[in-house]
Amino acid sequence: MEYDIAIIGAGTGGYVAAIRAAQLGAKVLLIEKKDLGGVCLNQGCIPTKTLLKSAEKWTDLKKIEEFGLVVSESAYDWQKIMERKNKVIHTLRSGIEKLIKAHKIDLVFGKATLKDQHTLHVVTDQAEQECDYTARKIILATGSVPAKPPLVGSDLAGVLTSDDILRINEVPASLLIIGAGAVGVEFAGIYAAFGCAVTLVEMAPTILPLCDGDLQKRMALALRKQGIKQFSKALVQEIIQNGDSLDVVIEVKGQRQVITVEKVLVATGRRPVVAVDELAAIGVEYTKCGITVNEKMETSVQGIYAIGDVTGINMLAHTASHQGLVAAANACGVEERMDYSAIAGCIFTTPEIAWVGLTEEECQASGRSIQIGKFNFAANGKALSMGETEGLAKIIADSVTHKVLGCHIMGPHASDLIMEGVLAVRLGLTAEDLAATIHPHPTLTETMGEAAQGVFCEMIHQVTFKK
Repeated sequence: MEYDIAIIGAGTGGYVAAIRAAQLGAKVLLIEKKDLGGVCLNQGCIPTKTLLKSAEKWTDLKKIEEFGLVVSESAYDWQKIMERKNKVIHTLRSGIEKLIKAHKIDLVFGKATLKDQHTLHVVTDQAEQECDYTARKIILATGSVPAKPPLVGSDLAGVLTSDDILRINEVPASLLIIGAGAVGVEFAGIYAAFGCAVTLVEMAPTILPLCDGDLQKRMALALRKQGIKQFSKALVQEIIQNGDSLDVVIEVKGQRQVITVEKVLVATGRRPVVAVDELAAIGVEYTKCGITVNEKMETSVQGIYAIGDVTGINMLAHTASHQGLVAAANACGVEERMDYSAIAGCIFTTPEIAWVGLTEEECQASGRSIQIGKFNFAANGKALSMGETEGLAKIIADSVTHKVLGCHIMGPHASDLIMEGVLAVRLGLTAEDLAATIHPHPTLTETMGEAAQGVFCEMIHQVTFKK
């Protein structure tokens, strides 16, 4: 069968590309080897955020008396928590399937391989039937898998990936997490909330090594308050089976330590799923980081595009979906280019973290002259009424033009609040633009307005003095 566009992978990038291509009039084939929605929906964003909400509710219940409410008995049911997670996944997966049908996209479940620049060979799930499909353009959206370091003991039964830990039948008594990036700290918060003794081990000098320094320090403190132990500048040397437990041997500041836990989670990133032999045969360029693409998301072979985690670029679901829009447009003859300058990062800890643009450290390293405004959530009326006062909003502006260079938030609903910063960075707005914008009261958005005023030492609800 012949198509205008064939897409391998129906994750966040793939299905979005398929829908946009169909909207632009293309006849589209979408091939998925497992589940619609890819990593984000099935093993990433959605299941973790669903578990996090249960963790938040449980934490809120334990401090409910602060709000004048009395609950005599409380308990959690892990099986029901997991059932709810699975229900949310199923609901969203069904929604994607309906969207695909509504746009008259042909959906095939099976494993696809590239035969040449225009031909795909697919072995379907149904009785292992085989079929060849041709398309004028092909979009590769094959995603990524958890990366496991070459570590002695990493193949032991109690050593889990981020996929595995979403399927466990009970909360472990203790958990050591290798890697304190976004995935590591999110799982740390979730399982600590349910009574698990969590230890984070990070090889970098701090947790969340990609974040602004202010957020790193404050989040480290927040995690300690939640009972989460942290080791930075630490290397895991090996994992040893010790009866029903695991002995994790780490080196910290030249000293050897052994930490005994029930489970170990490896959260050291993900690696792109690259079909090396297939790509090499038709001349598609790639590196160990992923498939090489240009701003149009086109590979080195004309008419073949790549999007999402398989490119190794900014491996986030919202990046993948926008790459899908760009690739689909270009494949349909509508020129669009990908811009990575204003993509927010969000970490769903308690409290949340979100950022866009440059960090203070990046500005300093480049010798850029900057002005910074910081406003604490503790001085915000809405945050105080919610009982969630931990964190700050931080705006970094160029000291000459006052253009917003970066925005960093730690606090309740930071992942929602960051969009004001995203627009500011993308549109080249100034701190004056944000400060002059009337933010409704009482809302958390006022923290952004005050932080913008803070760039000029003019905050109303927090004392600052001009130097």
